[in-house]
Parts: sequence; structure tokens; C-alpha cells
Amino acid sequence: MSQKRKILIFEDTYTLTNYLLDKWVAVAEESIARNNRFTVALSGGRSPMEFYCKLSSLEEFGFWQRTHIFLGDERFVGRDDSNSNFKMIKESLLDYVNIPPENIHPVATDQKNVDLAAESYKNELVHFFEFNENNAPRFDLILLGMGIDGHTASLFPDDERIDDPGRLVLPVSLPHLKHERISLSLPVINNARHVIGLVLGATKADIFSEIVEKNLRVPASKVSPADGQLTYLLDKEAARKLPYRESYSHEGQGVFYEFGK
Repeated sequence: MSQKRKILIFEDTYTLTNYLLDKWVAVAEESIARNNRFTVALSGGRSPMEFYCKLSSLEEFGFWQRTHIFLGDERFVGRDDSNSNFKMIKESLLDYVNIPPENIHPVATDQKNVDLAAESYKNELVHFFEFNENNAPRFDLILLGMGIDGHTASLFPDDERIDDPGRLVLPVSLPHLKHERISLSLPVINNARHVIGLVLGATKADIFSEIVEKNLRVPASKVSPADGQLTYLLDKEAARKLPYRESYSHEGQGVFYEFGK
């Protein structure tokens, strides 16, 4: 895992999302000062929903006009489907903020098949970003979740292509998945300036402790930004298998324990 890795443990999701809201604003300010825009790839699933709802309250956030929203992964379903990550993000965040429509970059799931959808999304990245020496887009912030099997975005343990340096976007068709998916690749994730992983709930405690304590090799453990900061935000339930004492207070922001630098 990344040498620039922090693990922050919070009393509850309320304090965690408040911290993440402050972090979002700080990274946005830093990014716009540098490049006059803020580029972010958002996660689907249940873990970030409370944060998105809280973020939607920043209706007058002055940087929405220069914020560009992408998705870390998407299911190959229609945008009105209940399983769509875009639908969840739209209904919990995008419908409530003053972001220009052209600043929203969903996956084109109206393509004929998942391979064409992945190719279309790759072309969207190529068109929007100026690639650096790593030959990958440079997101300012990527928000990730993690499954109980150690998958992140739609990068799964039984998919051998996730380490392919030649891929920006992966079409994902695996037997155990209900829906085919489209995912940013590991090289893209590891080229971001900031990667934040949300790890919430007791069901994530075992897998996360194995990643941290035993160096378990799963896709989530391969997230290691080459020139960026990796930060995991955990609630107490997700951190229950980690060795810590509830005695640390971090700048009054609700963090009561911190690993890493």
C-alpha cells in the first residue's frame, strides 16, 4: 500500500462525513488555484450516500461552476435504473447543486454492449484530460468504497486485467455479478492526487484488518497513488479489528485515532 497513507477512525458517520466535507472543499480550493478546475471521480454504493446528501447542502458552493464530476465505476444499466450509480448520485447530489450540465460526465450505458460503453468512457477521458508522463488522466480526487471481498470501484479479485498499464477503463463481465460494469482502471486510480476510501460498517472490519495487518493482496490493497495521498476514513465498526486505543483527538475534527502520515 501507499507510503503516503493515512487511516483515520471516527466515532460515527456523522463526524466522518463532516471531515470529508471539509476535505472536499480544501482539495477543490487547492485544485482550482492550480488548474482553474476541480476534477473528481465519485463512488456508487451505500457508503457515500450520507456524504453526498451533506455535500448537496453546499448549493452556493462557489466552485461548482469549475467542478467536473466523473464516475469511478458504473453498472451497465440505464440511467433511470435503480442499480445505476449515476441515478443515486444525481438524486442525492447533482439535482441540488448549481453545476453546469456539461461538467457532468456519466458513463454512456446506452451503448450496445459493455465493451463499447468502456471505450466511450475512455474516449471521454482522453478528450477531457491532458495526460502526463504516466499516460493516464490526473484526477484531483477519487472517492472509493470497498467490498467485503476487497474489491474497489469495479475492480474484483478474480479479474486479472486490473493491473494492465495499457487500460484506462475496464469493461467488467464476471460470472458472479448481476450486472456487467465499467470501471476506471488501477493505473488511473493510482495517478490521482488524492484518493479517499470510505470503509464503513462491521462487515468491512475483517477484510480491512487483513489488508492492513497481513498485507492481503486484493484490488483495494493495490490502490497506491504514485504521487498522491491515500486516505482511508473508517467508522468505529469498520475499525473494530485494528489495534488502536480510543485516545487520539485530531484537530477537533472528530478523528480519535490516526495511522500513517
